[in-house]
Amino acid sequence: MKQLSFVISAVCVISVGCSSGSNGDGGGGSGGGTEPVVCDDIDKGLRVLWGDTHVHTRMSLDSFWFNSLAGPQEAYQFAKGGTVDIACDDRTVPCETRQLERPLDFTAVSEHAEFLGLFDEQCRREDPSPNCGLTEQTVLDNIDAFLAGTNEIDADVVFALYPNRAPRSENWGKVIAAAEAENEPCTFTTFAAYEHSPQISGSMMHRNVLFVGDDLPEDVFSLYESQDYWDLLDHLEQECGSVSGCDYLTSPHNPNNSAGRMFLPVGTPGVFAGRNNQPLTPEDAALRSRADAVVEMHQAKGQSECMAGLGFDGLGNDEMDMDCFFEPNKPICLGMPQDDPRCLPPADAVCTSITGDLDGEAVPFNCSSPNDFMRGAMAEGLKAREIVGLNPYQLGFIGSTDTHNANPSDVDETIYRGIAGALDNNPETQLGEWCDVAEDDCDEREFRRTVAFNNNPGGMAAVWATQNTRESIFEALRARRTYSTSGPRIEVRSYASFDGFPADFCEQLSRGETPVEDGDVEAVMMGAVLPSGGEGAPSFAVWAAQDAGGVSGGTPLERIQIIKGKLTASGEVETAVITVAGAQDGPAPNADCTINTVGRPETLCAVWADPDFDPAEDAYYYARVLEQPTCRWNNVNCLEQGVDCGALDQADGTFSAESGDAGYEGCCDITGSPGNYAGTNRFDVIRERAWTSPIWHESPLSL
Repeated sequence: MKQLSFVISAVCVISVGCSSGSNGDGGGGSGGGTEPVVCDDIDKGLRVLWGDTHVHTRMSLDSFWFNSLAGPQEAYQFAKGGTVDIACDDRTVPCETRQLERPLDFTAVSEHAEFLGLFDEQCRREDPSPNCGLTEQTVLDNIDAFLAGTNEIDADVVFALYPNRAPRSENWGKVIAAAEAENEPCTFTTFAAYEHSPQISGSMMHRNVLFVGDDLPEDVFSLYESQDYWDLLDHLEQECGSVSGCDYLTSPHNPNNSAGRMFLPVGTPGVFAGRNNQPLTPEDAALRSRADAVVEMHQAKGQSECMAGLGFDGLGNDEMDMDCFFEPNKPICLGMPQDDPRCLPPADAVCTSITGDLDGEAVPFNCSSPNDFMRGAMAEGLKAREIVGLNPYQLGFIGSTDTHNANPSDVDETIYRGIAGALDNNPETQLGEWCDVAEDDCDEREFRRTVAFNNNPGGMAAVWATQNTRESIFEALRARRTYSTSGPRIEVRSYASFDGFPADFCEQLSRGETPVEDGDVEAVMMGAVLPSGGEGAPSFAVWAAQDAGGVSGGTPLERIQIIKGKLTASGEVETAVITVAGAQDGPAPNADCTINTVGRPETLCAVWADPDFDPAEDAYYYARVLEQPTCRWNNVNCLEQGVDCGALDQADGTFSAESGDAGYEGCCDITGSPGNYAGTNRFDVIRERAWTSPIWHESPLSL
């Protein structure tokens, strides 16, 4: 028998799926035949709704082997305010119970399509398959490769081990049934969803698929049908897009780990962004633009806005944009004080070669590209419009968690305990495991495995919708009337207009008035394209309110920035970061992680006219709203434990078992050599934030 080889990606992506059958409540999508729900509060206009569209439970293959206890229905109940149990090393025994302080408005459980529900069905019953133990041991023995996605799962071997498995469509039906059972139109919305999860030569190419309607596909589409994105789109068009009673959208997740493949250059010689490794056609550009509605700007595996060190001036001189240092997934060393201790030198990290060929590897392996981040991808979209006639990379922004514990939007930094059960539920794996002095060479102190330390609690998706129903939220996602946060529930409104804004526009918004939505002010909202033919320069208005918080309250805002990218006449993209409200460098958190809120703003607002506007240039504009600095989750955990890094054993740089802090060495910066080790407590701070979907200006084309 072949050796069982497992790997997809430990901390995976979201998706949304569906099966045939009725949505029952009428909250379906534009293709549905059921009469849409009309809520009593629809006359209140647009309101912000909070949710998570990237959630895994024990029905996903990786979550199951990470000891996830809960299924899809429990995940939805958690989102509504219920509890969920998190397991530790014993798959049957919970070690922690979680509960949201504030329930969500919508959620999509997005299980991996690959082997959907197979292990839950075969290995969690009273008479489990005799091959479950073999599978578990293989996963645990190859956990590093499993996380990195550097080897493939042999589906034939898996299916041979479990010959009596249920049809995948039957497990898909369970996912749909849970969404139907927990959907409460006007109060709480669920979506049928799944994740298509190809890992191509180390490039994470995952997408979530979200459906609405009354006649949904009967099965999911996994990487074993095809890893090719165009095959996924063709399948979705055939099974849903061309079917009355079904509609879908796709959402790329954490492109920061796609090695340049998620948003390939459209006009670079030798690099082909179209199907079959060919140039992108206008028809396929239109198909991609329709399908890819929103992208995860932030999730547990970091942010995908920008990363310093890529050597691409079009990112707005990102080496000097210090806010690009926020929660990096694969940080690059610049020799600056802001460098992350986990960074890699540019020669080892920046992609020098990548194509659309599914058999080709990025060079160097597992590298980073400007197009792994939305500033680079949006720049490429501006260029692509000049070539194929439209912008295929014109996406809205959302945040998600990618939790594998069935606890959507459990994003509180102060109580974070990991996202993947037994994988990261102890200090050794979560904070970074030091070398074992009995077995390893400890002359150099460095993390053995930092995957869990690189993670964070994840983000949230905010949509501006008319009511809390599937139809309304789906319409907002498709219209890109969305924004992402890194966790806090910051409320943000952003608008653009060629006619300008009234002098008291900020005051109107602060009073809760909605002059744009009411038709009193002519403007477009986040996610839109400015109307053609406007005169003069456009003005942009951004209003933001700090997270009101739960029992403990939220963190004050620090500043609002507008990031502009434009395509010049020479074909180059230039990017600028403009602070339009607030001030730089708010007060750092105190040593005990408390913050100073005296005199800090609860709301910020600004109206800014672009002084550098050229109607002949394509451009995008998005807002970034920053909170004042707070402690990162690892600081909070170490303070809670009371770790004193000065008490490290000088001989081997570890804590003794008697100290009670063994395994917490990741709280420390350690210097020295055997017999002379010394430790100081780390103090990592972050600026939580929100990113609005862009507003685009499109010049007349000369094609």
